[in-house]
Amino acid sequence: MAAIQDEVQLRQLISQGESQTVELKLAPPRPAELAERMCGLANARGGWLIFGVEDGTLELRGLKDVGEATDTILRAARLCQPLMPLDPPEPQLFRLDGKNILVAGVPRSSGPIYQAGGVFWIRRGTHTVPHSLDEISEQLFNRGTLRWELSPAEGTTLEDLDPQQIEAFMARRTEAGARPSPRFRNREDVLVGLKCAIKQGDSYLPTNAGLLFFGYNPQDFILQSSVTCVLYSDELGVKPYTDRKIMRGTLPNLIQAVEDWLRRYVPTPARFDGFRRVDVPDYPPGTLREAVINAIIHRDYSRIGESVRLFYYPDRLEVHSPGLLLPGVNLELLSSGQAPSRLRNPVMAGLLRDIPGYVETIGSGVRLMIHEMREAGKPEPEFREVSEFVVTFYHSEAKGKPNPQFDTTYPAVKKVEPMEVIAGLENPAIYADQGERLKVAMRYVHEKGSISNREYRALTNVSESTGMRDLDILVGRGALRAVGQKRARRYLLA
Repeated sequence: MAAIQDEVQLRQLISQGESQTVELKLAPPRPAELAERMCGLANARGGWLIFGVEDGTLELRGLKDVGEATDTILRAARLCQPLMPLDPPEPQLFRLDGKNILVAGVPRSSGPIYQAGGVFWIRRGTHTVPHSLDEISEQLFNRGTLRWELSPAEGTTLEDLDPQQIEAFMARRTEAGARPSPRFRNREDVLVGLKCAIKQGDSYLPTNAGLLFFGYNPQDFILQSSVTCVLYSDELGVKPYTDRKIMRGTLPNLIQAVEDWLRRYVPTPARFDGFRRVDVPDYPPGTLREAVINAIIHRDYSRIGESVRLFYYPDRLEVHSPGLLLPGVNLELLSSGQAPSRLRNPVMAGLLRDIPGYVETIGSGVRLMIHEMREAGKPEPEFREVSEFVVTFYHSEAKGKPNPQFDTTYPAVKKVEPMEVIAGLENPAIYADQGERLKVAMRYVHEKGSISNREYRALTNVSESTGMRDLDILVGRGALRAVGQKRARRYLLA
């Protein structure tokens, strides 16, 4: 979590109120309680603790004793297990409207799960709550500490694997130059050697990797392993989708199915070089193939109920992959093509590498995507983390220029800064029209990753029941999906 650069940035953070990454306090609480808040931020997305500001009114009240507050913050960091490294190491002091405001930057964890008082904490929305055992496991999987792909596939036996697919894979692998392995009669040894099965007692069980590569019907056991492709006719996804297809099958089959779907819809206009016709696709095929492979192979499969989704809008194509970047990899490194190669699922990546035709796509995918988009004269891909990892390919530099094959009525999506959205409250009458409200909701979800009924009401100035009806319309159209119950419910891209 980077240091606050100046007074302008600090005022902007305060003006937005508390969020998943910002907590406002009049003064530091006792060190033990403050340590819990720090751990919650670090185990989520990181963030800032801002002292000297009243949460409810956002009034700048200031700190009377900056030295004592600083000491409390540093003592709280030492109570975290392991020791919490603040960024910067000392709290930052700002002078706003003649008041002392102190800021402690808490970086997102680069690996460990932090605890305080014997409890692992996590920040959910604007609250800090204990991790459940399942959530701790999810965090370990998300960080790559635990290997989901090597766990036994729950409820399966080797009978759920297709022997023909295994034998065909071994044949292709041998053709590609790998050392010959035992034939099908030694199936158990072959699968264990590939880390596609493990021995438990006298029995052999498929691993998750084995089921995803060789299963008859992998999605019968791993529901989240399907891939959903959606075609929209407007740039926000407010209108009902034009086409929606859920792909099922083994991982190689999923990749091929998505490629076929894209080939059906991605236009390939032609230009003439002299008398020679040259086809120029809207998006370089190799780039899209790489993005799909990366999403399917490197996603976090431990996230139950979350699948890879591909959204094709008139002005852009988005690939959404469950899970965040692994520790040591950040958006800045990715965008520059300098990110280290870290694999969340190295076994599955290795299996795909052994299939002829895929080897060139493993390990240098981001650099390939950036290079191909540049070569095609297109904008470089955009990488984001909004509760999941998103890669966006824009059709042209004029982001928002409609593709003529689509019927476009709504204005193009754009980068919406938080204050731009809140500025709409100055004239809430513009949101009297439901269609306009729905566009506001979708813009917010595209920017932030999700929206709650409370956030929607703050943006559009409607009642709780109207907000629920509006958001349910977007769910019914397949634009959003609801997660959670009652007031904890959030709406995410479907």
